[in-house]
Parts: sequence; structure tokens; C-alpha cells
Amino acid sequence: MKQFVVLCLTGLALLGCSDNDTGTPPISSPPSDTGNPLVGAWQNGEQTLVLEENGDFYLPADNQRQGLTWENGDGTFTFRYLDNSRLAVETQSVSGEQQQDTLSLSPSTPSTGEEEQADSPLFTGDYQRANDAVGHLSGRVELPKDSELPDKAVLTVSLLTRNDEAVIRRLIPLTSDALSQPFRLYYPASAVNADSDYQVRSQVLADGGLFFQSEPTPLDFTRGQFADITLPLSAVMTASETLRGALVYQYGTTSLILCNSDRRLQLAGPQRDDLIDAYEAAREYPLQPRVATISGLLRKVPGEQEGSIQSGIIVESFSLESGYDDCRLPSAELTNTRWQLSALGDKTLDASSKQQPYLTLDNEGNVHGNAGCNGLNGSYQLNNDSLSFGAIATTRKACPDMAGEQAFLQALKATNGFRIDGELLTLFDDNNQSLAGFQAIAL
Repeated sequence: MKQFVVLCLTGLALLGCSDNDTGTPPISSPPSDTGNPLVGAWQNGEQTLVLEENGDFYLPADNQRQGLTWENGDGTFTFRYLDNSRLAVETQSVSGEQQQDTLSLSPSTPSTGEEEQADSPLFTGDYQRANDAVGHLSGRVELPKDSELPDKAVLTVSLLTRNDEAVIRRLIPLTSDALSQPFRLYYPASAVNADSDYQVRSQVLADGGLFFQSEPTPLDFTRGQFADITLPLSAVMTASETLRGALVYQYGTTSLILCNSDRRLQLAGPQRDDLIDAYEAAREYPLQPRVATISGLLRKVPGEQEGSIQSGIIVESFSLESGYDDCRLPSAELTNTRWQLSALGDKTLDASSKQQPYLTLDNEGNVHGNAGCNGLNGSYQLNNDSLSFGAIATTRKACPDMAGEQAFLQALKATNGFRIDGELLTLFDDNNQSLAGFQAIAL
């Protein structure tokens, strides 16, 4: 689920900005009901093309691409599609001829030089009419009365099993402000079992935020066809606020913790990267919090865990402050806390590493933990803001990243001071240069 959400948040701008976007035309009749000989489902091996009367293009059996639009001009077929792996809208033109139930698509006159491709262009070959090879789900989503769609909004509709496994999904750019928006999904007929239960879910996304969503809705599947359905959408969050809090790098990402509370907001939206760049340029050491005032819309956004949703702010404008003494954050104690390494030297670390180095200091002057592969034990001395470590003993396993482990141990050896910023610990040397940074993991 998370992979698809990331695709939505990255790809919706591509869909919304295309000059060739045809918007969301009214749903045409299913392929079997039209008199246009080109309209319908065409199959060549594992590839299936669905061409609709209104110019919509579907690739129900292609997990790497989503069809967008098609057109035929004097035997030249032009297909627009979203390439999931490249996160780019692509265009492919081929020559085509249809004779009864065969659609033959062949390469157009090849270009010369670097543009010439050794492999056959995408979508070429002899396709047979195969309307029975696909099924479809049609319906509408209904937005709340008096609601407004954000700019570059994208509707996502997902056909799911009862266990939330995806059968097919589609991204649909919304270019009108209508409160009723149509949709259609095509899926391989073999992907749906008449003895199983299915459901559909829809969301409206824009600028990294989730604006509207429907509840998972069971579907009626009779006589080999899903009944048309209307999905009521509800607003996720609607408040626009100006908030003050501390920007912190924790759990592998930068987020905003509101001053004097433990409320955490994920950053999203068009100004997110500018805000993070300004924060990183302003901080004096990798895990130093910086107070910021941020204006934006509160929204539910995709969380770090797969399928999760958390509170976020769509950043519209911001300003940074020089200090944060009057902005209290949730805090951790130096002792009896598991401190997980998040920064080494002036670099933050990848939070996805399987084994994160960590330290735990007890009340008796002992320290134990892990250097990334080998376990460690030793002692420490604490005097106000002064902190130093005695001899550190480690186990002697052969590890693939001994350089990183040795750099961590050298940082402990050079430590002479520390600072706790909320739930973040930074170690400093004699010259007040940061050596290592940690985030608190409660014991």
C-alpha cells in the first residue's frame, strides 16, 4: 500500500501538469456496447489494451504502467501512459490497422541516431479482440456539499479483496470542480473470483495531502459483473492554521513537534523541501531542533509504516527562529534510556539500517549497547554538562562495516560533553564539535 501512495504523491503532479490532459470526461459505455470498431479490449499474449470511446486508455494486466489516453490519427495510434518505475508520463506512437477482430500495431518509421531503439516499441504486435478477457467496475464518487477540490487533485480508486489486497488501482486527474466525479476500473477477468468478496475505496490527494476519502465499501458481484456504485467521500481535515513548533530530525525524517506539547506533524506539500533545506542550513549540529512558525493546511498524510496515516501539515509558508528556550519539547533522561544512533559527525544516518548502534547508561556509571555489530560495555563519568566514557570493551565478531563501527567508538572516546534537546542526545568533543547524535527509545 505504501508503494502505491508514494507513487500517487509523486505522480499526481505529472498527471495534473500535462498539456495533453483531457480531464475527466463522462464515462462512456463499456466496450461491448459501442459501435466504434476500435473501441474495446485487445489482447496480445500477456498485454491487454482497453480503448474507450472518450479517449481513455487502460492497461488492466500491466503492473508497470497505467494507461491514460489514446487517439488515432490516420492510422497513427498515440498512447499516453504513466510509467510507474520512472514516475513519468510517457507517449508512444505506433502505426495501426484494424481488420475485423485483429488490431495490428507496428513501429512507426524509426528515428535515427540515439533515439533509435533495438527492441520493438511498446504496444506493438497483433492484438485480438478480447472483450471477455476483462471486467469493469463503474461508478461515481460524491464529494460533500459546498466542498472545494484543491489544485491538481487526483482521485485514486482501488478495487480490493476482503483482505485489502489490490486487484487494480487507477489515478484519475480531476480537472473540474464538480461534486460528482465518475470513474471506471478495468481488471483481468481471471483476477476476480465469483466466490470471493470484494470492496472498493477511493481518496482525493493533492500536494502530498489526503483531502477526502471513502470508507471501504463492499461490492455486489452477480452474473460475472460488479454493480455500479456511488461512493460518498468525507473530508479528512479542513483546518488552515499557523502553528509554532520545533523542527526535529527523528526516526529518519524531519517533522514538526508543536511547542509545549507532544503533538507531532509530518511535513508535506510544495514548500516542504524548501523548509527542510532552510532548517538544515540553519542548525549548528545535525540533531539541533529549530523553532519554526508554519502556516498551512492540516491533513492526514501517508505515514512511515505501510498502510498507515498520520497527521501532517501542508506547508504554505514558514519562518525560522534563532532560539527555542521558550518551546518545551517532550524530554528524555540521560540514564535508563536506549539512545539509538541517528547522526555521526556532521552526517545523519539512514534509519532503515537493520542494526542501529545504541547506548544505554544506567545510574551506577555503566554503559552498554551495540556498536552496529559488536556489543559494547564500559563506564562513563558525568559532571553537570560534562560527560566522558572510560575504556569501552566490545565483542570481536567480524563485521562487514568495521569502519563505521570504529568511527562510532572513536566518537565515544573523544566525548567530553553532551546536550539533550527533547528526545535527542548529542555528544561533543573538547572544542564543542558534535561527534554523534542519538534519538531516545524508551526502555
